[in-house]
Amino acid sequence: MPLKYPEKVFARMIRFVKNDEIFLVRQDTAIQFGNSSRTIGMTIMTNPGSFKFRDSKEWEDFEKGYTSYNVFEALDKPDLTMQNIIHIIREGFKRTSLGEPNGVVRIFNISNIVESKKENVEEKHQKALQIIQKEELFNVNHLIEPVANDEYEFVNACSKVDFIIMGFVDKVFQTQVLNLTAWSENPVVKNKLVYARDNSGRLSHPRRWRTETYLMEKAIERLVNVLNKDVKEIPKTGYTFLRWNGEYGREAKFVVRNNESNQQSIFIPGRVQDLVWTSVDLANTPELKDWSTFENETVDDLDEVAF
Repeated sequence: MPLKYPEKVFARMIRFVKNDEIFLVRQDTAIQFGNSSRTIGMTIMTNPGSFKFRDSKEWEDFEKGYTSYNVFEALDKPDLTMQNIIHIIREGFKRTSLGEPNGVVRIFNISNIVESKKENVEEKHQKALQIIQKEELFNVNHLIEPVANDEYEFVNACSKVDFIIMGFVDKVFQTQVLNLTAWSENPVVKNKLVYARDNSGRLSHPRRWRTETYLMEKAIERLVNVLNKDVKEIPKTGYTFLRWNGEYGREAKFVVRNNESNQQSIFIPGRVQDLVWTSVDLANTPELKDWSTFENETVDDLDEVAF
């Protein structure tokens, strides 16, 4: 039976122990949709809550402090909050006729400390920070995520994605939530924001969206509005040139997109018969992403292209 949420989640955990208390710090978290390595979106929340590597060998031993190593990384299943994020992204793409999402959605938190109880988050964060600084265990940026705590890093990260999902636990890290809200007024960020305000006007945490379905619908509607701005810029017919290998004549090669099927292929002028269309995002694969962009020039018929 197929999984309802087959998307894989990558994350890396750092562990340290002080006076028999175990601290876990989660970093580099990302949800993989499809097979493209392109980062299509990002999510900013409060802190990692109940996420566990449930299907990964040795996770339980690592979590309890029984392993000799202190860094654990794996691909695993999404937790409930991530499932809600996956749902709104799928539904947003469906309602804008973009098909299935294909790429990576990165997850950032104000604090990377793992703690499921809201009332304990800030205290545990401060305790972890003091230990890390005093004992110089590792860079504090592993705990304090720069993207969620530094305006330059925030705007820089936002400029590289198509959408930004934001939502926070109420009355936790309130100063930083206010900062992020203010930074989100930046024109680079504002038109990409996806959120669901509750009846009190707060940016609700995605964990609530399953049980409070009106919030889920608000988030989907926001994402549809954001994606529609991009959809209008994409031609519906013809072929768009996405990448060029920089060569001329017989050596010239391009990555082209069929705008009707939203598939891509390598194209050699004069050899239309060799086209092989695929749903893979060729333009952003490691082998081809360094090819030159071609200003997204669009033509009606590849047979007429000479280069």
